[in-house]
Amino acid sequence: MKIRLFAVSAVVSSVILAGPVLAQGAGGPAVAAPRSPSAASQSTVVSSGNQVQSNNTAYVTLPGISSVIQQSLLGPKLAGPRSTTELSPAHSGMAAGDDPWGWQAWIQGGGGNTVNSLATGGYNIANYGTQIGVQAQINPQFLLGVSGSWQGSNGTLNGGYSSSNSTFGATVYAGWQFNENWNASAMAGYSSGTNSLNNSAFNYNANYASSQWSFQGGLNGYYKVGAVVVAPMVSILYSPINSYGYTDSNLVVVPGQTTALTRGSAGGFLSLPLDKWQPYVRATIEQDFYVPTGSAPNGSTGGTVGVGATIPLTDSLWASIDGGYNSIGRVALSSWSGSARISLRF
Repeated sequence: MKIRLFAVSAVVSSVILAGPVLAQGAGGPAVAAPRSPSAASQSTVVSSGNQVQSNNTAYVTLPGISSVIQQSLLGPKLAGPRSTTELSPAHSGMAAGDDPWGWQAWIQGGGGNTVNSLATGGYNIANYGTQIGVQAQINPQFLLGVSGSWQGSNGTLNGGYSSSNSTFGATVYAGWQFNENWNASAMAGYSSGTNSLNNSAFNYNANYASSQWSFQGGLNGYYKVGAVVVAPMVSILYSPINSYGYTDSNLVVVPGQTTALTRGSAGGFLSLPLDKWQPYVRATIEQDFYVPTGSAPNGSTGGTVGVGATIPLTDSLWASIDGGYNSIGRVALSSWSGSARISLRF
């Protein structure tokens, strides 16, 4: 009896010592239990999320406000009925000495998709959101406005992660027509959001908060060359992003991180006023002086191209559409965006 009890005890002890690491069937091979993601890999994932946030700011949120400023200072060119026998005036709006527009409200919806195919820190993220703004003409050459926005995103990150984000923000902006052909614009915004990470292979999840500031200044011109409108522009963007530290579902503490995007842009658009609508093409070249953590392999120089149109609906109501590709020359990066906007003056 003692011999049998000793044998049973030895078998039970061997199973307990083996634990879950050697989950072995009869004659089957040993299988290693899944390991939790390391703090370093999670930090890389957070960096990918920061890159996506900076893309949303640079290609969706701020360009919408910039377009509103230009339509207000230069005139939409198409407000009201148009004659089919002649093009619109070379200049309208405040730059031509027209009366101030008083108040204007606008709403825009848009989004896009960004694929970063780098082996480390890659992602495939869709983004979408809406903005609403209101502005006032202080005098014929100066306007002030404020915009509120919501941006969301979801997609996959390298390493088997899925990610989603929801961010609310506010931006104040100003425009000043200091010359018949040139105006200056400035924007300052703040946003705050929540981010969710999941990895089913590890039965893993985490949530963390992030915040972002955005400052952009620009110079925009307007010239008529025959029937074509030429509108050059230059701008500088500075956008610091702060991701707060968190503790994940496996009690791993991931520290917070701060990064930023500093980008200079130069380019413009060409448009042709037609009967009751004005199509355009646009292009810019970008130079990044400082890039968010993890995005340096994508390169510091790139470009964008796009097409769009302004379409008048009434004397005081008009629509704008725009779509573009934002990653020309960027290594392993593909980024698209699109938007539609309705503007109303009153």
